[in-house]
Amino acid sequence: MKKIAGILVLVFSTLILLTAMNQSFINRIKNDRYFDHLNDNHGPRSLYQRIFVQSDRWAYGDLYGLCYLPQYRFRLDPFKKYHSVNRANPQKRVLYIIGDSFLADKTLTSAFDGFDNVIFLDRRFPFGPIRLDSTKQNFLIMEFAERNLNGYDINKTDEIRWAKNDIKAKHYTPVEQKVNTPASLSVFNRLGKIIFNKDLSRNLELVLFDDRLFTPIKELKASLNYQLFGRVAKEVAVSTDKKRLLLNITVDTGDIHSAFRYKSNRQIDSITTNLTKAQNYYQAIGFKKVFLSIVPNPVSVYDENRMPYNHLLERVEQQTDLPIISIYKIFKTDRHNLYFLSDAHWNPLGFDIWVQEVNKTFKSDHEKITK
Repeated sequence: MKKIAGILVLVFSTLILLTAMNQSFINRIKNDRYFDHLNDNHGPRSLYQRIFVQSDRWAYGDLYGLCYLPQYRFRLDPFKKYHSVNRANPQKRVLYIIGDSFLADKTLTSAFDGFDNVIFLDRRFPFGPIRLDSTKQNFLIMEFAERNLNGYDINKTDEIRWAKNDIKAKHYTPVEQKVNTPASLSVFNRLGKIIFNKDLSRNLELVLFDDRLFTPIKELKASLNYQLFGRVAKEVAVSTDKKRLLLNITVDTGDIHSAFRYKSNRQIDSITTNLTKAQNYYQAIGFKKVFLSIVPNPVSVYDENRMPYNHLLERVEQQTDLPIISIYKIFKTDRHNLYFLSDAHWNPLGFDIWVQEVNKTFKSDHEKITK
């Protein structure tokens, strides 16, 4: 009996280890868990879903999923879905948005007036080179979370861009790709990446313990640490009024992303210069106009007085030459809550206000052109 039990434990352990070593499968699990709380399908769950997709990490906000403080367990509201409108006359206008997590996974195609299509490109991941349809007018919004302005440089992103000489000659060929694709790696390199996976310990934790069965235990441990020692997960901070969770990098002055880290005029100059470089590149490849839109950090709206605020967002908006789609003052004066209390991002109301401001900006811009 002991031998059988030992064999079963060995087989189970081997399967768990092999699962954790398979990074593509782990990435699939992460993706499915991230979107699971948005799934409206109430039918029977598959065996794969029952085994691997049972997590509370995302359903109540990314910050809750990092700290598991039960008082911040709020289920996220679904975002508004903008429905397609059949237009008899094509506008021959396309809107591109290069953005980050604030706009990822949102329904954008029908959200904006006067465009036949909306294309979102996530700068957190490799993309490009952008190929524009020259028969249409192409517009671009560069969207940034306030914290992501720090250190932005288009030359240091993973965007694959067109070579300068080819842009001048209008013979576009992409610059050399920065990231090796799996096909370019040898069999031994790929095998080494599997065996010596640097994320193996995190993958094992995800497979073994990132399940809603363990949520009560995680919440109990988090509550004791917070109540007895005032400790929370290092990635998370609690707002001064205790009403919401904040991303710690936007609070901790030791981090470059902090809203309370001193920013000199030279640093602001560097940010605006890099934004202008990006604008020049995008206009060179055919964009008719490039807009800038900065989404405030939640701490900048609701907890700016906890320490001296560096006013990064306002200073960049005042100094840049790019046309601005600004929402900071609107968010500051709005009496409604515009961000999730347990997540680092805006809620559906905050997102909808941004969509309205984008539409107002483009309507005003179009009227100026037509006049």
